[in-house]
Amino acid sequence: MTTQPLETNPTRPEHEVLLATSTRTGHALGHLVAAWLGSFTESTATRTAYQRDLREYLAWCARRELDPLTLRLPEVQMYATELAVAPNPRTGRPLAAKTSARKLAAISSWYTFLVRADVLDANPARDVTRPRYDRRHSPTASVTEGQASTMLAASRDREHRTLGRECAALIMVFLVDLGIRVSELCQADLDDLGQRDGMRVLTVRMKGGAVRLRPLPPQLAALLEEYLAVRPDGADSRALLVTRAGKRINRHQVYRLVQRTADRAGVPMPESITPHSMRHTFNTIARQRGAALEDRRDALGHSSAAITQLYDHVALSVARDPAHLVAAATADRNL
Repeated sequence: MTTQPLETNPTRPEHEVLLATSTRTGHALGHLVAAWLGSFTESTATRTAYQRDLREYLAWCARRELDPLTLRLPEVQMYATELAVAPNPRTGRPLAAKTSARKLAAISSWYTFLVRADVLDANPARDVTRPRYDRRHSPTASVTEGQASTMLAASRDREHRTLGRECAALIMVFLVDLGIRVSELCQADLDDLGQRDGMRVLTVRMKGGAVRLRPLPPQLAALLEEYLAVRPDGADSRALLVTRAGKRINRHQVYRLVQRTADRAGVPMPESITPHSMRHTFNTIARQRGAALEDRRDALGHSSAAITQLYDHVALSVARDPAHLVAAATADRNL
């Protein structure tokens, strides 16, 4: 197999040079990347993450003057080795094993697509060694029922410069009281609001293209009405939640809101609290209040009860650790 030689152009990003490379089928590599990304029609979040992962890989290839269409297992393994020690740009620490594994899975998926498109004869990333991690462990921090209530109160007590007070308060209630994913919240439309059996409901569009209907409890519905009453004129006509400038909210704004709200509420290590923390909190409160596993699974939109039970395991393994019994016993002896 031959490809056009890689060109160098300092005015173009490194990976864009590779995207212009022609393949043996006559397609530009960039067109095949677009076709591969277009196959992920059921999950915008997955498509966005995979696009970023592949862009990083192609940039790595370009910096080393490697043609990704002629690489074999040793070169891809070299990338995996470097990835294992690469710092997370946000924390400065090495990437989590789960993150590295996802990045390698994206590259392998892309190569598999190229094999199916008759561009390559084999997938060089298929047998690459991927980092192992405990699937029963979740690094996601969570908050208690009392802390969640304090966070909700804090979100209503202060004006938010970008989102506005009503929008910020409504976002926090959606995250805590519904356990909704940040991606689901950001892509929610006004048309997703409805009525069912005399109750306000929201149609939530999940990963994988599935949808589920979630009720809006009275307190949430009241906050929704407050927000709709002050929703900016001329705002995005489709988006449910918009900024004060009328633009659809994005996940970065939601992340910052959650962490700042946790800080104002006095939650320890607020920088570790994320929108996903609210999903764990929703599940824990629902379980403690007697919600059945099946109902929690359906509400969270999990594909199986095993995923919901992972959330349970993380919470219970800390609350029921025998260390509490031992500490109480030794404390009594020291009195």
